[in-house]
Amino acid sequence: MPNWASTAYVFKAKDQEQAKDLYEKIDSLANMEEPPVPNGFGKLWMGCLVDLLGGDWNKVYCRGEIIDYNLTEDHVSISCETAWGEMPEFRHFLEQQYPESKVFYQVEECGNCVYATNDVEGLYFKDRYCIDFYDGLEYFETIEEVAEFVSDIIGKEVKPDVDEIESAIEDHYEIEHESDDRYWMSFHEFTVLDD
Repeated sequence: MPNWASTAYVFKAKDQEQAKDLYEKIDSLANMEEPPVPNGFGKLWMGCLVDLLGGDWNKVYCRGEIIDYNLTEDHVSISCETAWGEMPEFRHFLEQQYPESKVFYQVEECGNCVYATNDVEGLYFKDRYCIDFYDGLEYFETIEEVAEFVSDIIGKEVKPDVDEIESAIEDHYEIEHESDDRYWMSFHEFTVLDD
């Protein structure tokens, strides 16, 4: 059984026609009575989209399903649940089917601490840090924002430095609150990959 990751894709199309075409294909899958390819996920399994676009789902690793999708002027946002991490073969397949397009992603899989994006410039995924804590998830673009947030929670100033933040969180949870889950917190930095 895999750990399921939350993967968000943004299909940046060459033009509005490409974006509309991909959106309509995904939407057509959602509106089918049965999936075009038998699978354990359903109509919005990534392999169904590969098949609809003329590819061989046996050759494109696409273990996951589309949960939500939206069309804007020149891009399609696709939220997926994927096994272990992002599906690069699926992403590259989409780029091959739509020349001059680019697919950006952000993936989070907390079980193995996978936090990554290929959005180097922060066009669609600006967040570079995440705090997972007893009150939910918080996302940040800068290390200074993280330090300020953590400082407010633990009641003392924390320097905007990854090691300082991790140390402050650990001390707050393990030492000051004796590992009481009401004070649990973890800090994650998104790996930025130029892919």
